[in-house]
Amino acid sequence: MEKKKVYISGAIEHHDLKERKEIFRAAEVDLVLAGYEVINPFNNGVPQTAHWREHMRVDIGLLLGCDCIYMLRGWELSKGCKLELDVASSCGIEVMFQHDGLCIET
Repeated sequence: MEKKKVYISGAIEHHDLKERKEIFRAAEVDLVLAGYEVINPFNNGVPQTAHWREHMRVDIGLLLGCDCIYMLRGWELSKGCKLELDVASSCGIEVMFQHDGLCIET
């Protein structure tokens, strides 16, 4: 049986980049252990110094190839996350929210 592919969405802009990478990586590990194939936008192939729009164009393309989107705590504070959630919802992609620990809820 093929694993569900999940895209991690979380606030990045205006945060400590090292901290955010660690949070995304921890979520990636948890999701892999839960049996998902994970798409981490920090591994999107776009240089970190590229403009936000360039990242979003690539990230939305990655998201569209997924079965689910996993919204990290604090996503509500990010315009990019709101856009990703809107795209996922509009395209019928399952939405999951992070709570304490992995605690996935749809």
